Parts: sequence; C-alpha cells; structure tokens
Amino acid sequence: MTWILRCLACLVLVSGAVFAQEQPDPEANAAAGQAAQAQIEVQFEKTETVPGQPLTLRLTVFVPTFMPDPPIWPDFESANLLVQLPKKASTATSKTVGGETWSGITRRYQITPLVPGTFTLPASDVQVRYQAESGSDVIEESLAVPEITLTGVMPEGAESLDPFVAANGLKLSQKVEGTPEDLKAGDSFTRVVTAEIDGVTPMFLPSLVSEEAPGGLRAYPETPQVEEKEDRGLLSGLRTETVVYVAEGGVDGVLPEITLRWYNLKTQSLEEATLPEIAVKASAPLVAVGPEGRDYTRLIAWVGVAALLLVLAFAARIWLAEPLAAYLAARRQRHVASARYAWKRLQGAVKQQDLLQTQEAFALWRARVVGVDPAAEAAVTEAFFALGRGRYGRETSSQAVADWRALEQKLHALHGTARYPLRNETAALKALNPVATQLK
Repeated sequence: MTWILRCLACLVLVSGAVFAQEQPDPEANAAAGQAAQAQIEVQFEKTETVPGQPLTLRLTVFVPTFMPDPPIWPDFESANLLVQLPKKASTATSKTVGGETWSGITRRYQITPLVPGTFTLPASDVQVRYQAESGSDVIEESLAVPEITLTGVMPEGAESLDPFVAANGLKLSQKVEGTPEDLKAGDSFTRVVTAEIDGVTPMFLPSLVSEEAPGGLRAYPETPQVEEKEDRGLLSGLRTETVVYVAEGGVDGVLPEITLRWYNLKTQSLEEATLPEIAVKASAPLVAVGPEGRDYTRLIAWVGVAALLLVLAFAARIWLAEPLAAYLAARRQRHVASARYAWKRLQGAVKQQDLLQTQEAFALWRARVVGVDPAAEAAVTEAFFALGRGRYGRETSSQAVADWRALEQKLHALHGTARYPLRNETAALKALNPVATQLK
C-alpha cells in the first residue's frame, strides 16, 4: 500500500512539472536567458444570456517585439449561434512584462445564441508571427484557445412565446398610402408596417404582415427591408414590410390586425404590440346604359382591359423585382471581387495611414493580380516591415510620414508591373501576408 502511495505522489509531481512547462512564464524565461514567447489572454466573463442577446468574447495576443502581420483568428462558427464582429473589432494594445513593453492586438467577438440550450465553441488556436528580439528572423507560433461553453436561458414566463423575441424595447407602426375604403375595381393601396426594436438585432424579428386578404383583393408583398444599427456595442434596428393591395372586384372586408408578443428585458415581463385592422371597400364594375338607351358595355370593357393591364404591371413589378435584385447583387459582387476594387481599397487604406487595414487590402489586391515584378514586391514587403518596426518603436512622426510615403511609392511601382487576370485565369499568390484579410 505504501508503495502505491509513493508511486501516485511521483505521478502528481511529474504531471505538475509538465503543466508548468506548457505555461511558460516570460519573466522566468528572461531571468534564465531564454527567449520570451508570445502570450494569449482569453476573456469571457459572462457565459449565460437570453436567446438573441450577445455575449462578448475577447482574445488578446501579446508579443515581446512587434507583429509584421495581423494574427490569424478563429471564426468560431457553430450551429444555432450567431457570431459577429462589431465595429472596430480589432484594436492595438500593450502591457509591461518584466519591465519591458510588449505589443498586442485584441479581437472582440459578439456571440449570440439563437435558441435556448447549452453550446460549446470547440478548442482552436491563433496563428501569430512576430519579430525575434535579436536578428532579423520572424518567429511563428500557434497559441491555444481553450474550449468555451455558453448557455441560452429562456426567461421564466416566456416559454409560451413563439417566435421568441426579447428586447429592451419594441414598437410597431403602420402607414397606409391610398384610400382603402373608397376603391373601384383596378384601384390599389399600400400598407407599410415598421417594427423598431432596441437591444437586439432586427434579424430576430418574424414576418409581420400576412398575405391574408378579403375576397376580391389581391396582396403583392415586397421584399422586407432590415436595417441594423450599433451604438457602443448596443444593437437596435428596423424591419419594414410593404404590401401592395389591388382590388380585382367588389370588396367589403378588413385586413386583420397585427399582434406581436415579446419579452421586455428591462421589466422582465411579457408585453404585446398591436396594430389595428384596416377596413377595405371597393365597388364592383357595373354595365351602364345611357339616358338615350346607348350601351356602354364596350366602354366598360375597355376600362376592364386597362385595369387588367394595371394589375399585370404590378405583377410584373413583383415578379421582376427579385431577379433584378439578384442581377444587381451579382454585378456588385463581381465588382467587389475584382482587382480594381481591391486596388482602390488599398489606396484608401494608405491614405488613412491605417497599417492593419493597409496590410489586409494589399493581401486582397495581390491575390487578384498576376505577373508582378519580384523585386518590386520585395520592396513593398520591406516597406511594410519598416512601418511595423516604427509602430512599436520610438520612431518620430516625421519618420512615420516618410515611411508611409515610401510605401505608397513602392506600391505604385508594383502596380505598374501587375496584370489583371482574365476570367479563366487565377491569380497565384505565394504566402507573403496570408493573414491580413482576417483582421477587420
């Protein structure tokens, strides 16, 4: 028995030594004359939230010198979780380690459970490259990010909500364009319904207006418009739905009221937002005979044809709206994916003298061109290194301006040697700056 206890004690001592080796202490390394290694800090203070409310995760990487390239961050994509990068998701920072100033970058994520339940973000890593403390070598390291667990909790009393909507505030409003109670066959009017939500993204709002309509009235819904806003990390926004109604004959009925039940996070209670019903009346077309016995049937027939053409025009508008939007979106996507767009973006980043954005834009442009001169490309790389050294060094403002001017000149020289590929060509880019596009 004594022999077994001694073995267990030795095993505990050995495992503790291994864990200490896996978590290096920069100050102890410095005292022992060893090179300091990069560090990562993971901050996830709150792990429970109501579905639809975001939690904040921060990853911070620190290095003893400077990073010539942005780190490669994990994306944390997972089922039933909405992972977003807020405005200014990546920021520069620093801290003192053993009397020396270390440079760092913080990445902020907003992670929102879409449904109640417990979710796990699998363990991942951050790839980082930084300048060695001595010499010109660039050190590459992989920093481990542990498994992260979070929970979406349904508030007590809100179990009956379907769909579940939780917010700090919610308002419904509607506008009617036209005269729904004084229509004739072929006339139309428009119903515009807007939901304004505070404390959550409007993407969680359900459809508001149904296509239900009284007999003789046809509904033509347009594509809903969603506008998201962010103010210091707080989300809000609008969802607007527009429906055009056309009287195809006699109508005497109502469009139903709209009711949305939701959970108020401030008062922790269920509330209800309601819009009133809309009365609709339309007179049916009649066959008329004039005072002298003349038959107006042909005239009424022509009016009916005109009304039919009007309905067809509205229908064509609805049918063509989605294909036209898809065409415009595809055209926009092709423009954004072009080398010319990437070059304009790179020029804008250089003008703003934003190093991280410039590195990202350069990597994007370089991936879309071919035939560049290697010497000119090497000159651009050296210009980036000069700016990186200056960012965390003691460089004067005048020297920084000179470094940016040198980078701009070398980029223009490289641009003069590049060729935009044809549609069936692919721009080949060696692993020069593979991580810039990860930083937003």
